[in-house]
Amino acid sequence: MFSKLFEGRHRGHGCDEERGDRHGRHDMRRGGRHHFGDHGDRHERGERVQRLFEHGDLRRVLLALVAKKPSHGYELIKAIEEASSGLYVPSPGVIYPTLTLLEEQDFLEAVATGNGRKSYQITEAGKVELAQHQAAVDVIFARLAGAARPRGGNLAEEISDAMHRLRSVLRANFMRGDLSGEHVARVNAALVKAADSIEAEFTAIDAELKAKAARDTDEI
Repeated sequence: MFSKLFEGRHRGHGCDEERGDRHGRHDMRRGGRHHFGDHGDRHERGERVQRLFEHGDLRRVLLALVAKKPSHGYELIKAIEEASSGLYVPSPGVIYPTLTLLEEQDFLEAVATGNGRKSYQITEAGKVELAQHQAAVDVIFARLAGAARPRGGNLAEEISDAMHRLRSVLRANFMRGDLSGEHVARVNAALVKAADSIEAEFTAIDAELKAKAARDTDEI
């Protein structure tokens, strides 16, 4: 019974991207070109690419990139490819409809540069929109930067032994009747201290990821 307290449900996050409201949601596995090595590497990295973007993330990434430098669609495709270390190369069929949507929302302005090409620049409304979602943008770029790294930092895999040990210790002692109120309070305090320590570690990790994402964005 006690072990159920430590069992969680994992919700998968799809990698849907948008082609604008009228186009619905788009699966990056169909809309982008992915460059992988052998089959095992392709499967492993394919799992990570599915979690790169949540719904609406591409719009925010494009706003952030254009805010740094007015760009053509092709330049934005290359920028995203570089940000993900080549793991994801969005297709024109994903990028241009999203740019059109941002233009229709008055977040971007398209300027003709000759030869039928357009350069996109951010508007004042776009700057406000970007500022409102800056924290989310930082997380997205951190996710892109970490997507191509080899596996080894998977939390569920790395802490499985520790979680199993904790469950075993608690299960073995959960129904004991010889513990005093003081004993129970000591065990509870130890658990609370451990939870506080783990929470502090995640807070520090989030701060590190945001700082790195800001540096990576400056380099794009």
